[in-house]
Amino acid sequence: MFDDQYFETMLNFVLLREGGYVNDPDDPGGETNHGITHEVYDSYRRSKKLPKRSVKYITDDEVVDIYYNNYYKASGADKIKNPRLAMAVFDASVNMGVSVARELLKKSDNSFKNFEKLRLERYNTYAKNPKQRKYLKGWNNRVFHLGQFAEEALPEERSPYFKASVSMDVDEDGNVLYYYDWKNDLDGITREELKQNFGKMKEQFIHELGHPTGGAAPTGCVGMYPVRGYTRADGVKVSPYMRTCGAKHAGKRAASEKYFGLKLTDLNKDELDELLDEIM
Repeated sequence: MFDDQYFETMLNFVLLREGGYVNDPDDPGGETNHGITHEVYDSYRRSKKLPKRSVKYITDDEVVDIYYNNYYKASGADKIKNPRLAMAVFDASVNMGVSVARELLKKSDNSFKNFEKLRLERYNTYAKNPKQRKYLKGWNNRVFHLGQFAEEALPEERSPYFKASVSMDVDEDGNVLYYYDWKNDLDGITREELKQNFGKMKEQFIHELGHPTGGAAPTGCVGMYPVRGYTRADGVKVSPYMRTCGAKHAGKRAASEKYFGLKLTDLNKDELDELLDEIM
């Protein structure tokens, strides 16, 4: 699972255009496979303490790992708020190099259109080299098709990242509310997911959004409360159901059970540490 919910969509575009194994004498990258040069692959294998071998034999898992860490994250695309621009930067880092992609991004003023224009200008500069001129049409087509694809497949602004199991509902004003259940939704959450979702968690537990029927039950609540039907983050529709409201109590129980039903502000440092140790 990737930290970025849009990466897989972007990667599909890149892989379709990079093709398979190529060893073009006019390509300064030399021997490549799925767009990854032999030099990049050699470096990757060294970093993993693996023996050197031809990029012709690169595995699918290695391809994904290299694209995600050596290009997507290395270019800073994962930090860009506009997924369409992030995709353009990622694709440029693959086709032009990470340093060039970062340079063009800096000059673009975080504008997708500006980045496209700067990228096309750089390709025209490359095409002044007679050996590179034959690639110009393909480069230009790549930028054009990326623009079309990004507009159809990606939003202009990142939506909050949530685990697929987290419930969603809409209040009377049409605002989306997210509900986290310590016992069900947060069991097994990674530290990175906790960081990404902490703002909404804090909002829920401070402003008592945990009970869709209006207002949280008093601290120490017990029993059941109804949850309206909703659509999960992955698009699956969930029918209305009853959810148990836990309460803090004594006894040797899991932290998520002991503190189930409480706000974060109800926990002291030791209790919060106990809970984090369990769900991490």
